[in-house]
Amino acid sequence: LQSALGAISDARGLEVEISHNILLYRGVFDCLARYKDLLCMIDWKSSKKPRPLLKNTYDDPVQIAAYIGALNSNDVYLKKYGQVNHGLIVVAYPDGSPAHIHLMNRSVCEQYWQDWTARLYTYYQLIYTEKMATNADKFNVQKQMLRSLGAAQ
Repeated sequence: LQSALGAISDARGLEVEISHNILLYRGVFDCLARYKDLLCMIDWKSSKKPRPLLKNTYDDPVQIAAYIGALNSNDVYLKKYGQVNHGLIVVAYPDGSPAHIHLMNRSVCEQYWQDWTARLYTYYQLIYTEKMATNADKFNVQKQMLRSLGAAQ
Protein backbone atom coordinates (compact mmCIF):
# COMPACT_ATOMS: atom_id res chain seq x y z
CA LEU A 1 0.00 0.00 0.00
CA GLN A 2 2.97 2.30 0.58
CA SER A 3 3.67 2.57 -3.15
CA ALA A 4 0.18 3.95 -3.74
CA LEU A 5 0.10 6.23 -0.72
CA GLY A 6 3.42 7.81 -1.64
CA ALA A 7 2.04 8.95 -5.00
CA ILE A 8 -1.21 10.40 -3.60
CA SER A 9 -1.55 14.07 -2.69
CA ASP A 10 -4.07 16.91 -2.50
CA ALA A 11 -6.93 14.88 -0.99
CA ARG A 12 -10.10 16.84 -1.74
CA GLY A 13 -12.73 14.48 -0.39
CA LEU A 14 -12.97 11.35 1.75
CA GLU A 15 -16.13 9.24 2.11
CA VAL A 16 -18.28 11.85 0.36
CA GLU A 17 -21.94 11.22 -0.50
CA ILE A 18 -22.62 12.11 -4.10
CA SER A 19 -25.66 11.99 -6.39
CA HIS A 20 -26.51 12.45 -10.05
CA ASN A 21 -29.44 14.86 -10.28
CA ILE A 22 -30.56 13.79 -13.75
CA LEU A 23 -29.99 10.03 -13.66
CA LEU A 24 -31.16 9.81 -10.03
CA TYR A 25 -28.56 7.58 -8.42
CA ARG A 26 -26.26 8.17 -5.48
CA GLY A 27 -23.37 6.66 -3.61
CA VAL A 28 -20.43 7.39 -1.35
CA PHE A 29 -16.99 7.59 -2.92
CA ASP A 30 -13.87 6.66 -0.96
CA CYS A 31 -11.43 9.36 -1.97
CA LEU A 32 -10.85 12.17 -4.44
CA ALA A 33 -7.17 13.09 -4.66
CA ARG A 34 -4.23 13.48 -6.99
CA TYR A 35 -2.29 10.42 -8.05
CA LYS A 36 0.93 11.41 -9.80
CA ASP A 37 -0.58 14.85 -10.49
CA LEU A 38 -3.82 13.45 -12.01
CA LEU A 39 -7.05 14.23 -10.17
CA CYS A 40 -8.58 10.78 -9.61
CA MET A 41 -11.66 9.22 -8.11
CA ILE A 42 -10.02 6.59 -5.88
CA ASP A 43 -11.51 3.38 -4.59
CA TRP A 44 -9.66 1.37 -1.94
CA LYS A 45 -10.24 -2.38 -2.06
CA SER A 46 -8.87 -5.32 -0.12
CA SER A 47 -8.65 -8.85 -1.42
CA LYS A 48 -7.18 -12.18 -0.44
CA LYS A 49 -6.87 -13.08 -4.13
CA PRO A 50 -4.49 -11.24 -6.47
CA ARG A 51 -6.12 -8.65 -8.74
CA PRO A 52 -3.25 -7.82 -11.12
CA LEU A 53 -5.46 -6.65 -14.01
CA LEU A 54 -8.28 -4.13 -14.10
CA LYS A 55 -10.68 -6.81 -15.34
CA ASN A 56 -9.90 -8.78 -12.15
CA THR A 57 -11.62 -6.02 -10.15
CA TYR A 58 -14.99 -7.00 -11.65
CA ASP A 59 -17.54 -4.16 -11.21
CA ASP A 60 -15.25 -1.75 -9.39
CA PRO A 61 -14.44 0.26 -12.55
CA VAL A 62 -18.17 0.66 -13.24
CA GLN A 63 -18.61 2.06 -9.73
CA ILE A 64 -15.75 4.52 -10.26
CA ALA A 65 -17.27 5.66 -13.58
CA ALA A 66 -20.65 6.19 -11.91
CA TYR A 67 -19.08 8.35 -9.20
CA ILE A 68 -17.14 10.38 -11.78
CA GLY A 69 -20.32 10.86 -13.81
CA ALA A 70 -22.24 12.07 -10.77
CA LEU A 71 -19.49 14.48 -9.76
CA ASN A 72 -19.01 15.92 -13.25
CA SER A 73 -22.77 16.39 -13.76
CA ASN A 74 -23.21 18.73 -10.81
CA ASP A 75 -22.00 22.35 -10.78
CA VAL A 76 -21.74 22.40 -6.98
CA TYR A 77 -19.42 19.37 -6.99
CA LEU A 78 -17.43 20.77 -9.91
CA LYS A 79 -16.79 24.06 -8.10
CA LYS A 80 -15.84 22.28 -4.89
CA TYR A 81 -13.71 19.44 -6.27
CA GLY A 82 -12.90 20.17 -9.93
CA GLN A 83 -13.60 18.05 -13.00
CA VAL A 84 -12.47 14.44 -12.75
CA ASN A 85 -11.41 12.40 -15.78
CA HIS A 86 -9.43 9.58 -14.15
CA GLY A 87 -10.14 6.74 -11.78
CA LEU A 88 -7.85 4.72 -9.56
CA ILE A 89 -8.49 1.36 -7.93
CA VAL A 90 -5.99 0.34 -5.27
CA VAL A 91 -6.20 -3.30 -4.21
CA ALA A 92 -4.47 -4.03 -0.89
CA TYR A 93 -3.70 -7.51 0.39
CA PRO A 94 -3.95 -8.61 4.04
CA ASP A 95 -0.77 -10.70 3.73
CA GLY A 96 1.26 -7.55 3.06
CA SER A 97 1.87 -8.22 -0.64
CA PRO A 98 2.39 -5.06 -2.70
CA ALA A 99 -0.88 -3.43 -3.68
CA HIS A 100 -2.08 -3.52 -7.27
CA ILE A 101 -2.75 -0.05 -8.63
CA HIS A 102 -5.12 0.31 -11.58
CA LEU A 103 -5.19 3.74 -13.21
CA MET A 104 -8.21 4.38 -15.43
CA ASN A 105 -7.60 7.08 -18.03
CA ARG A 106 -10.38 9.13 -19.58
CA SER A 107 -11.17 6.69 -22.39
CA VAL A 108 -11.33 3.74 -19.98
CA CYS A 109 -13.62 5.74 -17.69
CA GLU A 110 -15.85 6.58 -20.67
CA GLN A 111 -16.05 2.89 -21.62
CA TYR A 112 -17.16 1.95 -18.11
CA TRP A 113 -19.54 4.93 -18.07
CA GLN A 114 -21.27 3.40 -21.10
CA ASP A 115 -21.53 0.10 -19.19
CA TRP A 116 -22.97 1.92 -16.17
CA THR A 117 -25.59 3.87 -18.11
CA ALA A 118 -26.67 0.71 -19.96
CA ARG A 119 -27.16 -1.07 -16.62
CA LEU A 120 -29.00 1.91 -15.18
CA TYR A 121 -31.29 2.03 -18.23
CA THR A 122 -32.08 -1.68 -17.83
CA TYR A 123 -32.82 -1.13 -14.14
CA TYR A 124 -35.17 1.78 -14.83
CA GLN A 125 -36.95 -0.23 -17.54
CA LEU A 126 -37.49 -3.05 -15.05
CA ILE A 127 -38.79 -0.70 -12.36
CA TYR A 128 -41.13 1.00 -14.84
CA THR A 129 -42.42 -2.35 -16.14
CA GLU A 130 -43.05 -3.62 -12.61
CA LYS A 131 -44.81 -0.40 -11.63
CA MET A 132 -47.01 -0.52 -14.72
CA ALA A 133 -47.88 -4.17 -14.01
CA THR A 134 -48.76 -3.30 -10.41
CA ASN A 135 -50.93 -0.40 -11.56
CA ALA A 136 -52.64 -2.63 -14.13
CA ASP A 137 -53.35 -5.22 -11.41
CA LYS A 138 -54.85 -2.51 -9.18
CA PHE A 139 -56.96 -1.26 -12.08
CA ASN A 140 -58.25 -4.79 -12.81
CA VAL A 141 -59.15 -5.33 -9.14
CA GLN A 142 -61.02 -2.02 -9.05
CA LYS A 143 -62.83 -2.91 -12.28
CA GLN A 144 -63.86 -6.30 -10.84
CA MET A 145 -65.07 -4.65 -7.64
CA LEU A 146 -67.19 -2.22 -9.63
CA ARG A 147 -68.65 -5.09 -11.66
CA SER A 148 -69.43 -6.96 -8.44
CA LEU A 149 -71.17 -3.91 -7.03
CA GLY A 150 -73.22 -3.58 -10.21
CA ALA A 151 -74.22 -7.27 -10.14
CA ALA A 152 -75.24 -7.02 -6.48
CA GLN A 153 -77.79 -4.30 -7.20
